[in-house]
Amino acid sequence: MQTFTSLTSSSRGLPLVAAFVFFGSLVLYALTLAPGLLWGGGDFATFQTYAYLRTIEVPGGIFGHPLWVILAHPFTFLPFRDVAWRANFAAAVFAAGALGVVFLSASYLTKSRLAALLGAGALGLSHTFWTYAVMPKVYSLNALLLALCSYLLLRWRDKQQDRYLYLFAFLYGLSFLNHLVMVTVAAGFGGFVVIVLWQRCQFSKVWPPLLLSGLLFGLGFAPYLYLLFHGASASSAGETGLAFLKGLAYPLSNPQAMLKGLGFGGLLGVYQFPISTLFGMVGVFFLWRRDRAVATLIILGMLGTLAFMLAALDPAAGSTYVWNLHYYLQAYVVFSLAIAGGLGVVLVDWCARSARRQAVLIAVTLAFPVLLYAAAPSVARTFLQNLPDFRQLPGRDNLVYVLSPWKQQETGARDLGQDVLRTLPPNSVFIADYSVWAVIRYLQVVEKARPDVELVELPGPGQQAPILLRYRNAPNLFLADTYRYYDLQDIQDLFEVIPAGSVYRLEKKQTLN
Repeated sequence: MQTFTSLTSSSRGLPLVAAFVFFGSLVLYALTLAPGLLWGGGDFATFQTYAYLRTIEVPGGIFGHPLWVILAHPFTFLPFRDVAWRANFAAAVFAAGALGVVFLSASYLTKSRLAALLGAGALGLSHTFWTYAVMPKVYSLNALLLALCSYLLLRWRDKQQDRYLYLFAFLYGLSFLNHLVMVTVAAGFGGFVVIVLWQRCQFSKVWPPLLLSGLLFGLGFAPYLYLLFHGASASSAGETGLAFLKGLAYPLSNPQAMLKGLGFGGLLGVYQFPISTLFGMVGVFFLWRRDRAVATLIILGMLGTLAFMLAALDPAAGSTYVWNLHYYLQAYVVFSLAIAGGLGVVLVDWCARSARRQAVLIAVTLAFPVLLYAAAPSVARTFLQNLPDFRQLPGRDNLVYVLSPWKQQETGARDLGQDVLRTLPPNSVFIADYSVWAVIRYLQVVEKARPDVELVELPGPGQQAPILLRYRNAPNLFLADTYRYYDLQDIQDLFEVIPAGSVYRLEKKQTLN
């Protein structure tokens, strides 16, 4: 019986197969892409606006992700669809590029194109990766940068040409211009380099390439440092780093928090790779025995991400752990190499001569996760109607939004934004929380809609009274919502809150409560 094992070790034609991975995944992401303007929650509408404006600095300091803005900006000139869709499409291109590079790395690592295809496919169809391939945030570009860095290190080791190490060092330094979370893989990259140089020590001197690599890393890192100090954000960045170090101690002294962090992280990891997690574990085991450098990169890269996430458990970190689980994406990228390694072992030992077994392997690796994500919202709905503390937004089913990665039905933000602007009379003042504010801001800034409306972002609870008092005498004053983000009691002390279509008119009370 004919099998698929002809997809084996030859490097001839690898770029062509990588191109197939790129374009195939890009088609999938384009079909499931968020169709346009998104909500401000999660910063999606803000990323769409900044991609258009090419904004890398904001009042108070650096936006935090200049490289994404710079690389996404050219997509806003595409001659089709709206700017929001084009920004979303940029994320899809970055994600597809990451998968193409992961395929190349896995091919060099496993000498099996089928194992490499399945490893890249498992990553591309995983929930978090797919989610951020169809919405505009920095994580798909982060995945591309991480994949490129890993690929360059593998080529450096295999070709024994230090130019690959130099390219890696510069690119890794530059990657911090996209997101500082790249620091989580530093130990993995460092461990790989040390092991390879140790193995080469008797054949060549190691200090010159190390020193030059350090200089090139600094050169790549320099733009971030410039923007950091130019935007007067150095002190806040230092405070963030210090808070992270303090946060590491919290789960160590709080076993319950540690169990929570490990439990959520483990469950989410299995949700990404419901069957291929087993292949990844097999891959780590065999790589540790056969390729200590790559195993070290994978293990330390994953542990670095885990440490970062455990530090986020500290209440002093100022965020909720379960809403930061997307940061595990770094670990999933390196783990996909372990999945490919494990699949390479399984292909040889279990199904090298059986097309039926290979078909089963392909199905459980690629088809099962998609079926799981399709069924998960319906299964979850038998236990709950909405996710705790998750805001109900027009046009969105929260269970589908969270549990399924495809976002082609996300049209509620534009529908609401346009309805709000149609409702508001001329020269209105519109006060909105960030999620709605970012939608209206996009429509005003990018599409030049209703410049007569003064848009005001409502600060957090407990800080809203000064804003309300400032606009108390405005003749046409409107509020976006009465959700828990709003100090409704303070608002009702000053105004009559009157529903007006999709918004609320605020009528000044003559006598204050």
